Amino acid sequence: INPSHIATFFFFSHITTTTQTRIPARKAIPSCPLLPSIMASKTEIKYAPGAKKIDAGSIATPFREEVRIQVQKLKDAGIDAPLLVGLLANTDPAARKYADWTGRACRADGIRYELRTMDDPIDVEAALRDANDDPRVHGIIVYYPIFGQVESFSGESQDDYLRDTVSYKCDVEGLCHDYRSNLYRNVRYVDFPTNTKKCVLPCTALSVVKILESCSTCYDKSKPIGKHMEGKTVTIINRSEIVGRPLAAMLANDGADVYSIDIDSIYLFRGGRLHKCEGETPESCVRKSNIVITGVPTKNYRLPSEWIQPNTTVVNVASFKNVDADEILQIEGVQYIPMVGKVTVAMLERNLMRLFYNFHHPDRQHEDRHKAELEAPRPAQWYGTPVQIYTALAATAVLGMMLAQTAKK
Repeated sequence: INPSHIATFFFFSHITTTTQTRIPARKAIPSCPLLPSIMASKTEIKYAPGAKKIDAGSIATPFREEVRIQVQKLKDAGIDAPLLVGLLANTDPAARKYADWTGRACRADGIRYELRTMDDPIDVEAALRDANDDPRVHGIIVYYPIFGQVESFSGESQDDYLRDTVSYKCDVEGLCHDYRSNLYRNVRYVDFPTNTKKCVLPCTALSVVKILESCSTCYDKSKPIGKHMEGKTVTIINRSEIVGRPLAAMLANDGADVYSIDIDSIYLFRGGRLHKCEGETPESCVRKSNIVITGVPTKNYRLPSEWIQPNTTVVNVASFKNVDADEILQIEGVQYIPMVGKVTVAMLERNLMRLFYNFHHPDRQHEDRHKAELEAPRPAQWYGTPVQIYTALAATAVLGMMLAQTAKK
């Protein structure tokens, strides 16, 4: 199995069965007007002017190289490489493959990786809490689904409960309550007002952001933070809590207008607020978008190619092909990214390094202990001003004289 397929498959295995049926299989795709220009043999297909397919591996490479350099610097300083612990408690072959692949990628980049397996899913919470409390562990990834969306004593979904149980100091996936809350409030640091520790962001959503940043037409870094995508319109066909919703929030936080499409609703993410869209359709949203992101976890769904406008960037996040690559690459200026898995793993490693430097590096731990000592409450002083000191000394002197006179008598 292609590792990049495994990565995207795993992340979408989080999505519930309900979500999987939200975007129904459409009827026969109308013929694209540009289809006659496509040659019968794929080897003979020529892209339209400016159109190109982008390999996500080339985007992931510099991030993984940066991780290798950071790990080597730690080793040169006599510090062990960060330890990532994976928790696996299901028999899903794709989850097992992804766990194995994550381990190989980490070891290739110098990161320590340990897979802890459980026969009974009910044991995952105890194992998770043990990992949270283990000072040797710097990052934790749980391979879902474990319970899926089955109702539980602790909440609507036991898997959601487990995500919130991961310590924010070890959550490489960026899906615990602390990081989700900060994301939706556009809070970018965990140590306000000092602002020295950046938040961790959800891996797959972050991988899409990094891919878009690498495309020259999507982000404008000359603008202030929060406005890098100002003037851009994005459509995301997926609103899962793992990918679609956090990605919509991240792009909106960067200034874009983001249409979030699900089977029964369309919402506009804009300026930190959610707006219900009346009168909009998936087609109208896609046609007005500079960027289209598909994440429909079913092989039956295909986005109609005629909706895509020239110079649009199209990112396929699902493990299935939600678009016809041959058709959309006949549209002038289209940039198409068919898979994000390799960048997702790079973001996983990047998040681990951020957690290590935020909370686990020996120098950081020393700084945090020193700060805690400085901020610790101290015993209240019995004096407040020089006058109080003078009064106390005078009273003490008078009292001493009186005691001395009494003793003479």
